Amino acid sequence: VAATDARFDWLKSIAAKGRYMGLDAENISPKEAHEIMPLIDPDKFVGALFDQVEGHLDPSGTTYAYAKSAQKNGAEIYLRTKVEDLVKRPDGHRRVITNQGEIVAEHVVNAGGLWAREVGRMVGLELPLLAMEHMYLITEEMPEVVAFNEQTGKEIMHAVDFDGELYLRQEGKGMLMGTYERDCRPWSPKHTSWDFGHELLAPDLDRITRELEVGFSHFPAFNSAGIKQIVNGPFTFAPDGNPLVGPIRGRRGLWSACAVMAGFSQGGGVGLALAIWMIEGDAGFDVFAMDIARFGDF
Repeated sequence: VAATDARFDWLKSIAAKGRYMGLDAENISPKEAHEIMPLIDPDKFVGALFDQVEGHLDPSGTTYAYAKSAQKNGAEIYLRTKVEDLVKRPDGHRRVITNQGEIVAEHVVNAGGLWAREVGRMVGLELPLLAMEHMYLITEEMPEVVAFNEQTGKEIMHAVDFDGELYLRQEGKGMLMGTYERDCRPWSPKHTSWDFGHELLAPDLDRITRELEVGFSHFPAFNSAGIKQIVNGPFTFAPDGNPLVGPIRGRRGLWSACAVMAGFSQGGGVGLALAIWMIEGDAGFDVFAMDIARFGDF
């Protein structure tokens, strides 16, 4: 959704790019947006971009489906196996030393996520990568959501509100509202402890007050909804917000798949680019925006 003419012009340009790429996205009026996603206050917007094939998946189930497909094609997966060091052999291959033994690999991909810096340091590489705190809230059951589900048999459509830098989707019988807060806070800027699991960080709603004020104005039903949970956790960024993907210059056989902020939604494209790159020597399309080479010898 766009709250200003300038933003709507930008969404029109996105629709044009979509047509060029064969994507079926169209610009619609605020009234049409409200009919599709009734939590929207149409008086607060000038237009929107509608993508009818958006949706969301179960992250765990989808990840296991990827893994099962890989195994069908010959991949071996070792669970609960910690990589402790990477040692280069005279033939250029690397000994991947784990707590369960060694694996010799022609190619090694650093997809360490929050631990990408630690993996990089195994080969003397300091990655331009920082973990940031990120918050979202989940509401209690909302009658507007229940009514829409019963009337249509569908979940409420996702929404992205650029003026509040917000994203929304249905969660249970309530809603999830998340924001890319402007008051950014780095998390553990130098190291990630190996024993860090999926512990949540302390919530700090005061830090996202500006964004929530926009969200509660643009989506008025939230004003009467109870907040069931506030989630705050770390995720990783490069300085320009794009991933760090591709071969490590001067270290043959080493590859990066790091700083992938939206790992679940971007993972398929990153994996495809790396696979083609390894086999063909070139990704086959312009990947400079995410090529780790753009930062030189950081």
